[in-house]
Amino acid sequence: MKVAIYSRTPMAGAPWELFKALRKYTLLQTALVTEVTRYADGRIFPHHLLLSLDNGKALSVLNSADVWHVNNYLTGPLASMRRTQKVLAQFHSLPRLGNWSALMSFANLNYTIQQPLQEKEYRLPGLPNIIDPDEYRPVWRKGKTKIAFAPTNQLPIGNPASKGYHAVRAALNKVASERDVEILWIEGRDYEENLRLKATADILVDDVVTGNFHRTSLEGACFGCAVLNNISKVPFVHANLKTLKEKLLWLIDKPANLRDIQARTRLWALQEWHAMDLVKKYVRAYRRVLNAH
Repeated sequence: MKVAIYSRTPMAGAPWELFKALRKYTLLQTALVTEVTRYADGRIFPHHLLLSLDNGKALSVLNSADVWHVNNYLTGPLASMRRTQKVLAQFHSLPRLGNWSALMSFANLNYTIQQPLQEKEYRLPGLPNIIDPDEYRPVWRKGKTKIAFAPTNQLPIGNPASKGYHAVRAALNKVASERDVEILWIEGRDYEENLRLKATADILVDDVVTGNFHRTSLEGACFGCAVLNNISKVPFVHANLKTLKEKLLWLIDKPANLRDIQARTRLWALQEWHAMDLVKKYVRAYRRVLNAH
């Protein structure tokens, strides 16, 4: 089966990591076609093929694919190119972006990403965010306890995409004023640099606002960080904006507990969220869409 993954934007590296895992762990002939490799804030992401009129390879793989896996957006050129391809659409973003309803109608089967708020909002089955813990491993940590936060926007609390930019900054500043820690504020960094910094953190704060988790939580699990977010799900440490400072101080003041949580989080990534296992869900979905009418 030939699968072409299509993504207009980098989508925080999700299509890239899925593409790599499908090539590594399955026999599918997989390509990744993207339109742009960076965001407006300058962050750059890795890519496979870029879609443009002079990129014959990208056009060729789209034309020859059995299945298109289209993420978030339906573009005019893509719609006009379709011949016999079956289409699996996957919706990642909250709030919903672009012409998502047109893509939903265009596709043979529709999925969202396997995260609580997306599954609730779209009312679609979720497919997991893929990241390979064999490629992203813990590193040796020394010195001060490092707490990392990697906001991707400054949206206000109440927006479903908010990570509480200013409120989390205030909480981290309070913690740093009371304990001898290092704060890693990761913003506007290229993909590889973003991940390198997260790997050095002891504690990684994800979304403590909305009751959702994001790729940050999964990246932190691979790196063996203690991961804080606002859901009650093993192996994450539950925290919200009111309890964030308290939970951080608890981890800092109890290093044995911190080490235990770090080890359990890494073990969870290996046992429960390994790319080798999770790509099978995509293979089954591609087979379903190939047989769809």
